[in-house]
Amino acid sequence: MILSTQLRSSVAVLIAAGLTFTFSPLSAYADDAAAEKETPAETAKPNDNADKVMATSGGSSSSSGGGGSASSTPDHVRILKDFKKVDGLIPMHHKGNRLYLELSSQHYSGEYIVLISISRGIGQYPIYGGFSWGFGDDWVWQFRKVDDNVHIVRKNVRFKADGNKPEAKAVKHAYGDSVLFSLPADKKGPNGGDLVDVTPVFMSDLPMISDALPGASFSPSKSVFSEVKGFDKNIELEVAATYQTSGRMSMDTVPDSRGVSIDIHYSISKIPSNGYKPRLADDRVGYFLTVVKNFSQSDNDQFVRYINRWDLKKAEPSAKMSEPAEPILFHLENTVPYKYRKPIRDGILEWNKAFEQAGFIDAVRVRQQEDDDTWDPEDVNYNTFRWITSDAGFAMGPSRTNPYNGQLLDADIIFDASFLNSWQQTFEDINPQGIAALTGGWPERQAEIDRLTGNTSGSKMPHAACMLGRGMTSQMAFANLIAAEGAAAADDREEVREKLFMQGLKEVTMHEVGHTLGLRHNFKASKFRTLEEMNDPKIAADGMVSSVMDYVPANIAPKGEKQGDYFPQTIGPYDAWAIQYGYTPYSGGTEGEKKELDKLASRSGEAGLIYSTDEDTVSGAPDPDSNRFDFGDDAVEFAERQATVVREAMDDLVNRVVKEGDDYSKARRAFNVLLSTHGQAMFFVSRYVGGVHTSRSHKGDKDAQPPMKTVDVEQQRAALKLLEEQVFSDTPYEVDPSIYNQLAPSHWDHWGTSTTSRPDFPIHSYIAMWQDRVMSQLLSSGTLTRMHDSELKVAEDEEAMTTAELLERLTDVVYSELNDIKKGDEKFTNSDPAISSLRRGLQRNYLRRLSNIALGETFAPEDCQTIAYVQLVDLSKKIDQTLKKKVKLDAYTQAHLLETKARIGKVLDSQLIFASP
Repeated sequence: MILSTQLRSSVAVLIAAGLTFTFSPLSAYADDAAAEKETPAETAKPNDNADKVMATSGGSSSSSGGGGSASSTPDHVRILKDFKKVDGLIPMHHKGNRLYLELSSQHYSGEYIVLISISRGIGQYPIYGGFSWGFGDDWVWQFRKVDDNVHIVRKNVRFKADGNKPEAKAVKHAYGDSVLFSLPADKKGPNGGDLVDVTPVFMSDLPMISDALPGASFSPSKSVFSEVKGFDKNIELEVAATYQTSGRMSMDTVPDSRGVSIDIHYSISKIPSNGYKPRLADDRVGYFLTVVKNFSQSDNDQFVRYINRWDLKKAEPSAKMSEPAEPILFHLENTVPYKYRKPIRDGILEWNKAFEQAGFIDAVRVRQQEDDDTWDPEDVNYNTFRWITSDAGFAMGPSRTNPYNGQLLDADIIFDASFLNSWQQTFEDINPQGIAALTGGWPERQAEIDRLTGNTSGSKMPHAACMLGRGMTSQMAFANLIAAEGAAAADDREEVREKLFMQGLKEVTMHEVGHTLGLRHNFKASKFRTLEEMNDPKIAADGMVSSVMDYVPANIAPKGEKQGDYFPQTIGPYDAWAIQYGYTPYSGGTEGEKKELDKLASRSGEAGLIYSTDEDTVSGAPDPDSNRFDFGDDAVEFAERQATVVREAMDDLVNRVVKEGDDYSKARRAFNVLLSTHGQAMFFVSRYVGGVHTSRSHKGDKDAQPPMKTVDVEQQRAALKLLEEQVFSDTPYEVDPSIYNQLAPSHWDHWGTSTTSRPDFPIHSYIAMWQDRVMSQLLSSGTLTRMHDSELKVAEDEEAMTTAELLERLTDVVYSELNDIKKGDEKFTNSDPAISSLRRGLQRNYLRRLSNIALGETFAPEDCQTIAYVQLVDLSKKIDQTLKKKVKLDAYTQAHLLETKARIGKVLDSQLIFASP
């Protein structure tokens, strides 16, 4: 609020009498005592606070601007006393937790991109040091002078129309900008510009970090500007922010939650106008997008989609091969351990092979940060590879983009030091959420129900979110267990472990660099080669997979088979093709470029160039070839190989992984790793049942597959057969019983550790969780709906896998004992039952699902309801026949069958309620 003329005059009289008053935009700035009176509403809503800004705090002023005395001293002299001047793109004046900008006409005419990152976090997701904050449109600010105030405006960058057409006026009326702050600007700075106190802007929860810290609020009085730097093209601000809570929140990485310290970095630079020419996107090639809706376009699709890429130009434009005028330069932060710098450097430079296909020599370069360098990793002018210690086992490659045209401006790859060992805690225990994370989510959750019913209002996971590093921890655990721990000699174990880690480090580096070049995931890349080809060094030298933008599992061959590299060590053909699309310079103007790009993209059907990404790989997606951490061109073959490796590793497991003097917790984690590896591979197989192959190729593309094609019926049957043998059977889970009594948890109980609720190993529940995961995929509404539809989508001379066949086969295999129990069998006891405990649990699970389908309590087709009803009728008859054989059953089996028959009776007696047409 602004002081009235009368109040100013009164203040002037009091000042003349020797009394001094200081006015500040927020009372919380005054002293620490005021912080005790802060309320969440006052600190969590910076925009509300901004509207309450009063006069500047360096001293009050009279209506004439003379400071209320006879002195002719300019206002800024008193206001900026003891402030440090910082020159740069925008002149700044800084002191403690106060900051002024001096804005002149050139600042009001420009637009600025504001990039926010966490320079020091708390070691907990998502507040990690090095994280870019926010995955939406990067912020574009404008300073607008309105009377004696300056508005800080966030520009609406999504909608446009050509300025000389009527649509431009319509867009202006329909879509507005967002005014974030209104600040007094009635004082002049040393250069004659408007002196604006921007303290309320940055001493607030502007990034809305409190959303990730429930119950926390930003404390202005406990926060301070730790860095204020100015450069010709940018200014860099860092706030040592404090978020305060009631203290009831407990965080292992924070000494006292009443004061949570987070360093927030703001990089502000002018929107570049360097002649960058944006490139149109194509849905056959996977790039991150910048999307604008242009209402001046006359065709049906008014969206303009640009790929996100660097402004890479040849130093010699007419040369077929040329060095870049300005290369893409990555700085290896000096936090990277010495021994890991080579594989990281090699992984970054591997992309030069792709850029050679686009006509560039050494387009990507690496420079090591020296200890005496003073630049900030968060500075928009530096692309960095950062090594952090958050103890979360992840890696990611975020980048920042001009939201008008897709030009990449900055990239920072973040690599967590606990990449290798965070699996130790992850596999202490397994829960349904962990299993869902390993297999892409549960298929019957609300998001998928919404999709089936047409509700699309749910939120989406940001496409920029890459969790490869987190998934790689389990792959490294499996590889270490099989390859390293399986080696006979200690020296061999260390050599293998070193090779595993170095190869994995290079592979993850290549993947994350790919993101910073603009590339999205390609989850069909691992289907490029057979398992045999992947282990052939001559073939794998040209790419073990078609793209490093997939999530690739550890390549572990069974005993006696050829072992190739553990992880891909070079980019693949898709990577080179995608970089060609994004970066090859073309002549001939816009139309000539569009023609050449379409010609290049039309190769999408060729082997090695097939593309599928995140939205094609959600739990309810139909294509079984689009997976995270699958391998080879045949999921059944891969699952059989994994089953063999796991079975071999189970032999003498405890003695191999637990050394003399060690506790037994490593055996528990190793067993869970093997169980999860087996379960994950079998889940990939389950997706073939009811699956539909998809293709992004356009009509007329070379070697193009149809957009949709039902998985071959024999392939579906082969997949179901393997599941019958490996999931719905006791055989894969038959191990030496003595192992179970040696699967002990860790006994440490302090901060940074978690205790298990079951110190004794819960074998029934762990196996049941994996069986349930596969069962939920096979009987999900999405799978059954696709299968039902596919019956109409095959040619008349082809056979379809029907829902009737699926339910009949599942019933037969799950209740196979009903066919095996014969009169005269008298060997059953409670400790050696006719139906084992694992099988009884599986049967209960299946019965619940079958009953829900029959009762219409799922979104499965009504035909499935009737088939399920008949299956229950037949199952009840089989149980009757078994009980009438007068076989002396064990107590468990006898009670189980009687209960099952009673439950079926309740379902059959229920009135089926069908939805109205």
